[in-house]
Amino acid sequence: MLNLLFAVLSAIPGLAGKFLDWQIKRANTELEGFRHGATIDLEAFRAYLNAQVETNRMKLAQNSWWGAKLIILIAGVTASVHFGLVMVDSMCPASWGLGRIPAKGGCGMGIPALPPPYDTYQWAIVQSFFLVMPAMPLANAVSQWLARK
Repeated sequence: MLNLLFAVLSAIPGLAGKFLDWQIKRANTELEGFRHGATIDLEAFRAYLNAQVETNRMKLAQNSWWGAKLIILIAGVTASVHFGLVMVDSMCPASWGLGRIPAKGGCGMGIPALPPPYDTYQWAIVQSFFLVMPAMPLANAVSQWLARK
């Protein structure tokens, strides 16, 4: 009986060593998996960062082109000013008139609205400047927030 107990106790260090070796091997496998996963994540993050840098470079190149600024100046300012003048002219009561100018159904400026289809084009231009353009930073921020992981 004592011999059996002694044999079991002498076998324990060998079993403990094998168990510890197995635990070390398991920990090393997990560590290698973590290292591999971190490497993949790092590469993906670098690719994402490079894509963001290139996107920003393209935006800067587009915004610095003088042709777009000239188009915005010619189309946007003239359409907005004309739209505003027509609006102001139509807001005054017919009886007001401007000084000695007889009232023509408005403030007396007599500014005609654009004929179709140009009136819809003008409205689209005015919308893009005063409704869409100011809302774009908000739309971009919301889309970036939704796309985050």
